[in-house]
Amino acid sequence: MKKIVEAIKIGESVGKKVLGRATEEDNRAIAGWEGAEEKKDELFQKISNPDFIQEKALFYKNFDVTKAWKEAKVREQASTGRRVGRRRFVWSAAAAIAVIFLSVTMYWMLRDVRGDEEKDVHQTIAKIVPGRGVPVLYLEDNTSIELNARVQFIEEKEGIEVGVKTLIYSKQQAKVQEKYNKLVVPKGAEYHLVLADGSEIWLNSESTLRYFVNDVDAERVVYLQGEAYFKIAKNEKRPFKVISGDHVVKVLGTEFNINAYVGESLVYTTLLEGCVDVGVVNHPDIHQVLSERGRQSAYNPTNKGISIRRVDPRVYTAWKEGYFVFNYSTLREVIHQLSRWYDFDYEADNSILDHYHFSGEFKRFDNLDSVLEVIRSTGIPFSLDYRDGKIIIRRNNV
Repeated sequence: MKKIVEAIKIGESVGKKVLGRATEEDNRAIAGWEGAEEKKDELFQKISNPDFIQEKALFYKNFDVTKAWKEAKVREQASTGRRVGRRRFVWSAAAAIAVIFLSVTMYWMLRDVRGDEEKDVHQTIAKIVPGRGVPVLYLEDNTSIELNARVQFIEEKEGIEVGVKTLIYSKQQAKVQEKYNKLVVPKGAEYHLVLADGSEIWLNSESTLRYFVNDVDAERVVYLQGEAYFKIAKNEKRPFKVISGDHVVKVLGTEFNINAYVGESLVYTTLLEGCVDVGVVNHPDIHQVLSERGRQSAYNPTNKGISIRRVDPRVYTAWKEGYFVFNYSTLREVIHQLSRWYDFDYEADNSILDHYHFSGEFKRFDNLDSVLEVIRSTGIPFSLDYRDGKIIIRRNNV
């Protein structure tokens, strides 16, 4: 049994050598293999021929092991009567080579199976594309309208114009009571909104915005969950407020990005132009002012703390222009952002998600499989699988 195990191990090393994947340990095992040199040369010559390997692989695939074992036992019992006392199988170099050849062939077959499985995984992931999500508009009376259908119904509403991935509200001349609509943008989608005051808002995937329709109140107030880029029409007499939980951003006219996803530990506000006042609802004494491009506030809802730092604003706003930009982001942050946009679930080892970092740029409509392959090509040791509707990210041994 020991010799069989050794032969199988050598066979695996031989298979790796033929495929150009042999390690130093494999080469030492092959060099130390006891057997006639002509037999070694014959084996290498045969297994270097793909046609020969495929022929033998097909044979072994269809080989009935149970039947062969029973026949061998019958032959052994028959030979026992003729050769009394000969109970041990004596190994020869030829027998060892036969086992090695079998293990090499099986190694080759398994390699093909693994290759086919990996190919299937990549093909499945390649089918995951963005843009599948359908935003939903909720009117004041809670009527819901999918924004890829029933568009005519929206156009019949006074003051609402539908564009390509855009809703445009016009200001009402008659005095009316303020009312609110809600726009829900799911994973794998994005949407552009123009409010009645002329302010523009770009909603990222998995985001919800509740917003005023008629623009008649003293203050312009909207409520955000998720991420949005704001370009606010200037009006010094009527401040514009964005409220996310107990986090509030007050502006007069400016451009900024807010990242306020539910479940995240911090709320980020990144200034592009103008000036914003970042504060806490019902806590007027807690606030910070951002007045320079590239300034970012990070609000902690747990302790009500607001910290300020300088950042590259493009890292936090490139999504609006159709790009992902990562700057030494953890693999966890990268995969999490990708999962929102491409709308997929995933499982991964925490040690690889938090240990490795990535910097790079992708178009948001690039193939997901290609994006993941680029990330892996930077040296982050992971492999991919797809099971039960989830992408499985496994750490490779390095």
